[in-house]
Amino acid sequence: MPIAFKTVFNKEFAGFFRSGNAYIVLGIYALLSFAATFYAGGYFSLDNTSLTSFFLYQPEILIVLLPAITMRSWTDERRQGTLEYLLTQPISYVSAVLAKFGAAWLFGLLMLSVSLPFWLLTSFLTPLDNLNILSSYLVCILIIGTFSALGCTVSAFNSNTVIAYIISIFVLWCLCNLNLDFLITPAENISDDVFVRVIRSLNFNKHYQDFVSGQIGLDNVIYFFSVMIPALWLNVIALEFKKK
Repeated sequence: MPIAFKTVFNKEFAGFFRSGNAYIVLGIYALLSFAATFYAGGYFSLDNTSLTSFFLYQPEILIVLLPAITMRSWTDERRQGTLEYLLTQPISYVSAVLAKFGAAWLFGLLMLSVSLPFWLLTSFLTPLDNLNILSSYLVCILIIGTFSALGCTVSAFNSNTVIAYIISIFVLWCLCNLNLDFLITPAENISDDVFVRVIRSLNFNKHYQDFVSGQIGLDNVIYFFSVMIPALWLNVIALEFKKK
């Protein structure tokens, strides 16, 4: 691991805890997740062999909380006057972007790990489909990576932390609620199975449900990386623009 990358990564990850922001987000995540699981998710009334009640509202919870982590990624650098200094250091824009993105993704994984004792406790109460649960955790990991990439990019294009937070929530909400199935209806009489598959492959919920139901395909994994990688590329473009 390059020293410059490691320095930025460590600075970013440690910064979450120095500001106290990390502890608040972790606490709110635990509160929202378990409130959604036991009340809105109907933990005691549903078949929870796959922890359905817990994963039911994870995307919505992550939409609200991950921007609270990523909103400061680049806005703080500008506010503190350290952005110009960082961009003149012997570190490529790609490394700087990946370091901040990696720190946000790692924190998201730390946040998700809060639920692991719940998985263990439930296993003592009822037999669980652990492979299906692992599939659900995997999609949450990919969602955290995707949301982190988008959140960092939004932060790179904004100088105000609050605005970056609000825009990030809006962007993530649009991604999660994107549903292009209405385009399929006019084509019902057209025998074009490829067209239907392409349209449905753009829907976030389709891929999320495939993972949660344990029906993982390569297209599901590709979907998240096809959002993550362009978002990081835009982040690099934003830094190059600011440098010029």
